[in-house]
Amino acid sequence: MIEKIVNTSGHLIDSGLMRQIFDTIISDGGSFEVLEFSIGRTNDEFSNASLRITAEDTDSINAILLKLSTLGCRIEETESVLLRPAPADGVVPPDFYSSTNHATQVKVGTQWIDVSNIRMDGVIVVEDYTATVRKFRDIKKGEMVVCGLSGIKVIPEYVERDRSIFSFMSGDVSTERQVKLAVEQIASIIQSNNKRIAVVAGPVVIHTGAAKDLSKLIEHGYINVLLSGNALAVHDIEASLYDTSLGIDKKTGKPVEMGHRNHLRAINEVRRAGSIKNLVDEGTLKSGVMYSAVKAGIPFSLAGSLRDDGPLPDTITDMNRAQEDHSRLLQDIDIVIMLSSMLHSIAVGNMIPARVLTICVDINPAVVTKLKDRGSHQTIGVVTDVGLFLHLLAGKLTN
Repeated sequence: MIEKIVNTSGHLIDSGLMRQIFDTIISDGGSFEVLEFSIGRTNDEFSNASLRITAEDTDSINAILLKLSTLGCRIEETESVLLRPAPADGVVPPDFYSSTNHATQVKVGTQWIDVSNIRMDGVIVVEDYTATVRKFRDIKKGEMVVCGLSGIKVIPEYVERDRSIFSFMSGDVSTERQVKLAVEQIASIIQSNNKRIAVVAGPVVIHTGAAKDLSKLIEHGYINVLLSGNALAVHDIEASLYDTSLGIDKKTGKPVEMGHRNHLRAINEVRRAGSIKNLVDEGTLKSGVMYSAVKAGIPFSLAGSLRDDGPLPDTITDMNRAQEDHSRLLQDIDIVIMLSSMLHSIAVGNMIPARVLTICVDINPAVVTKLKDRGSHQTIGVVTDVGLFLHLLAGKLTN
């Protein structure tokens, strides 16, 4: 039998971390002995635990330790982190450590170093007592990559004992009857804190008639970054220029003759002008989400896809460049509001650290579940029509 001692600290009981740690060990065929466990005596004081983990072979215990590391457990060892050189550009050693979206430190010599650029599914590169998360494609031959599990400390986000914020959302997903309360709490957080907010929006925002409400939030300075795909911008501009969305009249809800080509006409107008900003500057585009973003001077990034018509000149069709552009705009963001865009939301969820409050608004509760399953455990779900949510939020913040 192989055994290791692991230590962990935090609001272990409040966050359910101790239960997750025990379940992980048992479900993976290991066993444990609690050597020490002290419970924090105040709201601010952490609980601390030390456990002896036992498994039948090295592979089994390493599998357990890898999962426990994402829950904040660290091996009780004194040696520094294991570093190996990258064998080629874009290639890492086979025993590389895969980063999580939690705050992380690595031990180099006798010093614990904070890891920067935290995001999930990357690798950690150490150079001159600095540590940074990189994507595989950015690794250069010879760079020193963190491998194994020793000398790594993951610090999960904890459930605070002060439950005044989002206490109404004790479950994974908020139900329809809680929408008004959810909006009030979200508005309160936005108003009471100097937070930078990014919105990830799908074209449903336009189809549900919520463009006006999202524009209000932008115009009143509540949104700092807009992330989306080609479709949101196309249908927003279509709605502004031709009063249709997917060829449907915005006022009557009825199809417009030849309206199916209106989104193509919108694309053509932007391509003629050269960019969305140029279309605004020349006076052709006078309303809508993209108009408000340009006028407010907030940065936006549109990532292309295989489905795109056009695309617009502003849309980034190189996926590597689109990822980098999104990541750049997300660097200093404190809150991300995801509005009915499952794939785009999951992609953004992979780019942000767990400290970023993530609010996912979708009519389908499975979208929140998918985000959580992919590691974005900080996600709070509001299950409702995105048009209703934006209307209530804009009314609360801008009236």
